[in-house]
Amino acid sequence: MESDNQEQGQRKQKATEIKTYPVPFALEEIKEHITISTNTPSKPSKEKLINLAIKVHLQGNISKAAEYYKDCINKGLNDYRVFSNYGVILQKIGKSQEAELSTRKAIELKPNFAMAHSNLGNILRELGNIQEAELSTRKAIELDPYLPMAHSSLGNILRDLGNLQEAELSIRKAIELDPNFADAYLNLGIILKGLNRPDESVHSYEKAIELNPNFADAYLNRGNILFDLGHLQKAELSIRKAIELKPDFKNAYFNLFRHYEQTNSLKKLKESLKEFENVDNIKNELCLFNARLSFRHKENKAAKELIDNISPQWIEKNNSVQNTIFWNYKAFIEDKLGNYDSAYYCFEKSQENSSYERLNKNLYLKFIDSYKESIIQKTKIIKKLNAKIEESNLVFLIGFPRSGTTLLDTILRSHPDIEVIEEQPLISSIEQLIKVNYNTKIENIYSISDNTKIILRRKYYELLRKVKNKKTKLIIDKLPLHTVSLPLINLLFPNAKIIFTHRHPYDTVLSCFQQTFKPNAAMANFISLQSSAKMYNQVMGAWDIYKNNLNLNFITSKYEHLIEDFDDHTLKILDFLGVGWDNNIKNYRKTAIERGKINTPSSSQVVQPLYKSSIEKWRNYEKYFKDCHQYLEKWVSYFAY
Repeated sequence: MESDNQEQGQRKQKATEIKTYPVPFALEEIKEHITISTNTPSKPSKEKLINLAIKVHLQGNISKAAEYYKDCINKGLNDYRVFSNYGVILQKIGKSQEAELSTRKAIELKPNFAMAHSNLGNILRELGNIQEAELSTRKAIELDPYLPMAHSSLGNILRDLGNLQEAELSIRKAIELDPNFADAYLNLGIILKGLNRPDESVHSYEKAIELNPNFADAYLNRGNILFDLGHLQKAELSIRKAIELKPDFKNAYFNLFRHYEQTNSLKKLKESLKEFENVDNIKNELCLFNARLSFRHKENKAAKELIDNISPQWIEKNNSVQNTIFWNYKAFIEDKLGNYDSAYYCFEKSQENSSYERLNKNLYLKFIDSYKESIIQKTKIIKKLNAKIEESNLVFLIGFPRSGTTLLDTILRSHPDIEVIEEQPLISSIEQLIKVNYNTKIENIYSISDNTKIILRRKYYELLRKVKNKKTKLIIDKLPLHTVSLPLINLLFPNAKIIFTHRHPYDTVLSCFQQTFKPNAAMANFISLQSSAKMYNQVMGAWDIYKNNLNLNFITSKYEHLIEDFDDHTLKILDFLGVGWDNNIKNYRKTAIERGKINTPSSSQVVQPLYKSSIEKWRNYEKYFKDCHQYLEKWVSYFAY
């Protein structure tokens, strides 16, 4: 069984996975091997002990079953059933290394016991031995191709390895073998989410709930994905249902509190912390989010006192998502109190997310280089296509993460004639289509025929219609790193307008390092100041090439100017977009609050009044930038800072 506990604000959020396991794994098969009577006088006593242990285990009395299994082992009963089931219990209570030894003993006693090989795969996965886990699980399938649990476990392992398509096939095979396998539907939901198929993911979780109406993990995961989709009330109800079904479900409480904080529902957060203050096993979670609430209310000393009272053991035992959030919260508290060395240490700790281990950050840098290469290979002038598709109302809001795009997004969406589509993978879907359907590399996009361009344009608008919510004069597709994809944007939409945002390079890089983004190959570059600076240099280098070689209709928005002269700066952008001033622009904070979920780490910042404390903030951490100057100094001059 798996659960997807997403990091909201989330990981450079990830969705976290909470590992729980059926009790017990192998009992259905083991019951087939139970023998009550034999001709050997000593055997009935042996079988009676084993049968008693299994009976108690089946009844759910884990501690008593563990005593019986251990007693069997101490009496020298070398029976594979005992070691296999004892391994299941040891894993469940967090003794994975002992569980591995017990399960290996079961395999030694019965080498062709497929379920034990499958169990061992799960244990090894939990211990981080992914490759060995895969081998063990594939061995289980080799011994018994009709074992649903082994196929489901293989799907989880393949997901860990980043092979989501293969993972989906394995999970679907498990469901084919056992259509009532609720855990498999839960695991399928996690994989479908990773494949960016959220609606299918929700359906999979709901199927798991249909099969097991008391499935708290499925309610939690369903709530998380509904939150991602912006269905905030349904998400809240689903997570609260998980808590109702499992009152000691720590991860459900954690996610509920996190969702309230991310959606700026601070009143609800305060009320829920009070509501659950007597739940004994979430004292540290209560302390963490009370600290965050104090921080949001600018009570920084109180916040530090609360967060410093959190148990070190709790921090050590947490999953990587929760650790990321803890260290990130603590870092910002220390920062506000002027404890910059402590803050820097905490920011570094917040980047120790295991999700980054399987991501190759250089892949994104190579992706940038591919687009640069496309400009070099461009041999023909881009035509102003007329494919009966109106694009004069299309705008792209780009720049670099943490350069002010979310603030400008919130300001502009306050205008009644503007709709902003926030950070949807529309252009990346077109890029994937070009690679897969048209077998064309990014560096060769200018070889695409005019007919193909028309098809791709139509596909983009088809995707856009799915995420549009209202009819407006202008549509702004906002995603900062669309800067990299400008050659494709300009090729397909040469009439589109571009808003390029920028901020002091050092402040931008520092802010990227300080955030917890959802893990992907691009965000993996933000785990240190140096790698953040290196990526910044790459993206700005691409912008300079595009600006000088493409016919772009663009305006630049300097974050510091927006902060210092809000009205004049905003009016210039509105004039560029061809819309007049509207008084709602001044109410952008109300817009931010009413939005509910904001898909960026800026969610807690855009609801505040404009502030200048983020300008030149990098000076507080200047000594840590010694390896970054080679990447950033040129851009300080370039943008006239």
